[in-house]
Amino acid sequence: MKKKVILDVDTGSDDAIAIMLAMLSPEIEVQAICTCSGNVDIGHTTDNTLRLLSRMGRNIPVYRGLPEPLVKKLHNERSVTKKLEAVIDGKVARMHDDQLNLPDSIYREQEIPAVFYYKEALTNAEDPLNIITTGPLSNLATVLSLWPDLAGRIGSLTIMGGGHKIYNNNYAEGNFWHDPEAAQIVLNSGIVPTLVPLDATHQAIITSDEIEVLRSQGNFCSEFAAGLLKQRMKLHTANQPLHLPDSATMHDVVAVAAFLDPEVLMDVRDVRCAIGFTGSAEGHCAIDRRESREKPNCRFAMSADRERFVKRFLETFAKAKDIQ
Repeated sequence: MKKKVILDVDTGSDDAIAIMLAMLSPEIEVQAICTCSGNVDIGHTTDNTLRLLSRMGRNIPVYRGLPEPLVKKLHNERSVTKKLEAVIDGKVARMHDDQLNLPDSIYREQEIPAVFYYKEALTNAEDPLNIITTGPLSNLATVLSLWPDLAGRIGSLTIMGGGHKIYNNNYAEGNFWHDPEAAQIVLNSGIVPTLVPLDATHQAIITSDEIEVLRSQGNFCSEFAAGLLKQRMKLHTANQPLHLPDSATMHDVVAVAAFLDPEVLMDVRDVRCAIGFTGSAEGHCAIDRRESREKPNCRFAMSADRERFVKRFLETFAKAKDIQ
């Protein structure tokens, strides 16, 4: 039986690939997609999601989420916009373009906001629902603040977020940095999510040769993903070289893969995490290391099996022959 999943995304480049992996995987049924602000603004994340689904011919309900983090933008000193970019071949290239290079969508977003969709879906579901988040946790934190009892209706929660030894925004990971209060609310909710942090995603990277294998598969999903990954690879090479030359991260894709196959993650520890809110600690994911530790509030993956992840990823996209 397929597992029903809600995706919560801030669709830029790796979110788009994560959505495709989820849609192409026969083990799960994507029930809905909720959008949030993060990689780009809420208008673009919603539009990008719709464009991708339209191009794939998959009419999945899309619900627009919160346009801003919960409180971060109330303080001017915290409202910093960061975009990873570099001049490559004389042109400015970004990790996440505002708009995916896809035709206008023939689909439209749903009328109710994501937060109210969550309440309806979780309340009425016959079985607990699974949620995979690949952006800031603004939507889910709002739901759990308004209706805390709904935490018990979530079967599993997989979060791409956090970092123990690896960061990409000051001393934090981007999703937690964009809305640190939301991350802490979710960690305080009583749910014990699986965190897929940068420590894992920086292991599960894809090389240039593997990207070419993906491109050669001869379908829309593979070719579109390869183009996005090639751009990410160039940005990494210019600004953030990885441990394998000519390679790219796929942070959000690893979260979907981990839901599909938990053995993609390695060295998963039950830990207590707290999120920083100010200064250089903003968004920082601090793990309790005391002798007498508090009760764990998440499962934290310290590493990942690169070969297992890439094999599954390539095999899944190779089956998308019907989407040209």
